[in-house]
Amino acid sequence: MKTSAARRTIGWFAVSALSVLASACQPDPPLGDRGKEARPPLRVSHGYWVGFFPQSIAEEKGFFDQQGVNVELVFNPDLYGMISDFTAGKVDGLPWTMEVVVRILAKEPDARVVLYLGQTAGADVIMARPEIQTISDLKGKKIAAKTGALGEMLVSEMLERSGLAIDDVTLVNASETDVIPFLSNNTIQAAHTWEPYATQAGKAGAKAIFSSKETPGLFADFTMFRGAVLRDRPDDVRAFIRAWFQAVEFWKAHPQEGNEIIAKALKIPASDISTDGYELFSLEEVRRRFAPNNDPTSLAPLVNKHVDFLVQDGQLGRRPDLDNIFDSSFLPPATSRE
Repeated sequence: MKTSAARRTIGWFAVSALSVLASACQPDPPLGDRGKEARPPLRVSHGYWVGFFPQSIAEEKGFFDQQGVNVELVFNPDLYGMISDFTAGKVDGLPWTMEVVVRILAKEPDARVVLYLGQTAGADVIMARPEIQTISDLKGKKIAAKTGALGEMLVSEMLERSGLAIDDVTLVNASETDVIPFLSNNTIQAAHTWEPYATQAGKAGAKAIFSSKETPGLFADFTMFRGAVLRDRPDDVRAFIRAWFQAVEFWKAHPQEGNEIIAKALKIPASDISTDGYELFSLEEVRRRFAPNNDPTSLAPLVNKHVDFLVQDGQLGRRPDLDNIFDSSFLPPATSRE
């Protein structure tokens, strides 16, 4: 993809009826003497991203307890630090994007994706300086993005649709949270970012020229667990997933209260919390997307696109075996009303 060292930068809601989950999210029978207090907590990474926020609701509303599982959310203010926590064995479960999942599975092939959280549908944005009128105007310009991952993929998709390639621009490594001053002082002419930074960049004069709304399903979030955890604690993982869907449905039904819960739990302004541009999936939608078929929104073609990107980028020496990385057996069972 990038042919010179100079260009190689170091890098990177459809609401389902509540009745669908009324029975699917019911807790298991009491665990008796083998109750959750007798087991260590299920440690799951948590961070500042809308796709992960239902975890805060599940914790604060007691949904984990209701479902019979002891969960410890391990918060890391650095989203990329969450990855290190998982690879270092500090947590049992990790919510993250597909390209990270693929990279981890290449090193830990017994891990499995058991939950499809949702997808960014406009939340990831390419913001450009006001003089940039079209995407073609970016030829020869500097674009900031976390390289080797989602940011660069979104930039590549944008350029490709306008007949450009990544080598037609200079890719600058920069955190999505830090691009506003670089745009303002013309150090860069465009940048990948997300809310609330996209709105802040807009107030500073930048404008959106491309977003993940134009790449449906490509940038989605999943939760994966270690193979040993899935083998040794399957009921805890199932309970965690039930509580997740319980939290998602609560947030959809009570958005203001949900926002307040998240803001208090994560100590961030409630005004910074929004599902605009992000679709949290219902249980029915997750089950549909896990099913093997030729639907363009199903997992196989989307995963292969991420693998292609990582191989071309030199992050994967070979294509990993993708046949068994998704395991839908931990989802709540289907009901006759679905």
